[in-house]
Amino acid sequence: MHSEKTKIINLRGHSKEEYPKGFDFLGFTIRPNGFKFKGGVKAFPGIYVSAKSKKAILQKFKEMAIHKWRVSIEELARRINPILRGIINYYLKFRKEEMRNVWWQLHQRLIKWVKWEKGLYKYAALKYLRTKYRENPKLFVHWSLLHP
Repeated sequence: MHSEKTKIINLRGHSKEEYPKGFDFLGFTIRPNGFKFKGGVKAFPGIYVSAKSKKAILQKFKEMAIHKWRVSIEELARRINPILRGIINYYLKFRKEEMRNVWWQLHQRLIKWVKWEKGLYKYAALKYLRTKYRENPKLFVHWSLLHP
């Protein structure tokens, strides 16, 4: 056994403080999650998207520099959707609310794209995206999870 990879994890949420209360595995963090029931609170292992994975996704969005692409919104969606579909298929198996910040950051980048491409201010750009959402709610894959 490898001494760095093999360790005791405390997934009960209480008792000995010497053991870590969670671990990262394949892009997910497994840690205690408390549930209330008649007799009190019981901790069960919960699966969450790891902070490292969220950071990597946001870094990918940043490296793509979406706001500098000079294409139509349909072409933008065509280029981004395979990436978004992959993220959704892998990370949204357990808790959809965990990725809310990631979708918000992507939405901010789309607003920035509209501002650059259409020469609009922030609220006009937001209105433009909302109009596009009303016209075609399936244009971007993540719009099914979080509306603009």
